[in-house]
Amino acid sequence: MPELSYAADPVPATPIGDMKDWQLQIRCARCGRHTVLPLDHVARRHGPRRPVIDVIRHLQCNSFYGQEKCRGRPRLVTLVKVATYGKSIRTVRQITVLDASNPWPQPPLPSPLILSGQDRER
Repeated sequence: MPELSYAADPVPATPIGDMKDWQLQIRCARCGRHTVLPLDHVARRHGPRRPVIDVIRHLQCNSFYGQEKCRGRPRLVTLVKVATYGKSIRTVRQITVLDASNPWPQPPLPSPLILSGQDRER
């Protein structure tokens, strides 16, 4: 499998098998749990051709929230490229994929301009 070039940013359709040095950092919207998933482990379990967007779309929290499982959706998902040197790990690049806690950017509001009958004919 060809790996992404050093300067290339992944897109949602990028297969997870092509991103061996990347991790998903996930924060649950319901319980606030922080989880790190190395994409090479995810590729071994779900197949290397699965796109990143499919993995993110199916994420659910598996921790306990009170007496039952949380099953919350992610509030924050970040793709992080890491470089490993022995036992130390250094963050090389970080891309925020989903940020439900930040309402920006919001789509522009439609213009409240109402055209009269004469203006529509022009």
